[in-house]
Amino acid sequence: MRTIVKIVLLILLFIGIDRGIGFIINQGLYRYFGLNQHSEVLFLGHSHLMLAVDKSKFERETGVKVSKYCREGVNVADRYVMLKHFLSLPYSDSLKYVIYGVDQFMFTGKGLSQNSYKLFYPFMDNKTIDSYIRESTSAYDYWLHKLICSTRYSDALLNSSIRGWRQDWSNYKIGQLDVENLRQQIKDGKQRHIAFETDLMADFENTLTLLRQKGIITILVNTPIAQILNEYEPEKYQKFSSYLQSKVDSTYVYYWDLNPEFSEKYDLLFDPIHLNVEGQQVINSVLVKKFQSLNHAQDIRCNSSL
Repeated sequence: MRTIVKIVLLILLFIGIDRGIGFIINQGLYRYFGLNQHSEVLFLGHSHLMLAVDKSKFERETGVKVSKYCREGVNVADRYVMLKHFLSLPYSDSLKYVIYGVDQFMFTGKGLSQNSYKLFYPFMDNKTIDSYIRESTSAYDYWLHKLICSTRYSDALLNSSIRGWRQDWSNYKIGQLDVENLRQQIKDGKQRHIAFETDLMADFENTLTLLRQKGIITILVNTPIAQILNEYEPEKYQKFSSYLQSKVDSTYVYYWDLNPEFSEKYDLLFDPIHLNVEGQQVINSVLVKKFQSLNHAQDIRCNSSL
């Protein structure tokens, strides 16, 4: 009998410690992604947008609360799930703008992680995320992570949690793009190609539709990518640009393409697709000014309609 009691107590102790660890790590992640606050602006994207935005500075200079739900390696389908996740939270009622990162490879599935659902393990207690993970993995894998919280966290997630507790959204990419190496990679066929996969395009269309239904303004932001990379498939690049332009309207969807002004300023790039520390400072200032202008115009429009 005593042995049974000890086993039960050990199991309960394990569950308590496991849940406690999960709670602490999750709170850091909520802080890091801004899932614990009422925000007017949601940055939604992968590492391109993540490294382009200084969350703290953007908030200070615009005077609005910002959530920065950007994750490395997530594709358009993942971001659609991320949006639904955010909208399912009680803090989403204040959301007015979604600043959505776009690039010419967003409809190319090849090159991104096929296991990106694992990034969402920490949030599988949320109904939206739970359904996504259940559909993406095996029953064994699902229940393992569902029942044991401490299995949900990779080193990258732990680092994000620590940064959330520290309120650290800095860009640590120091260095500049090796232009000649990039030219050689393109010559050797080692760079990604532009594609238009229908399932990813459908997820993007669904994202825009959902935001429009919610009355939320979408700002599509193409952060700078090395011009050499932009030029190597010109017809496909033009097709991509035209497609995004076709989504623009005067009410709910805007498109800010920062490539024409900055794609040849290679000193701002860490690699062909990511900004370095200096690049983040420059692009963040541009985004602040453009957002302030748009937000002011929206305020005038709202006041004139009253």
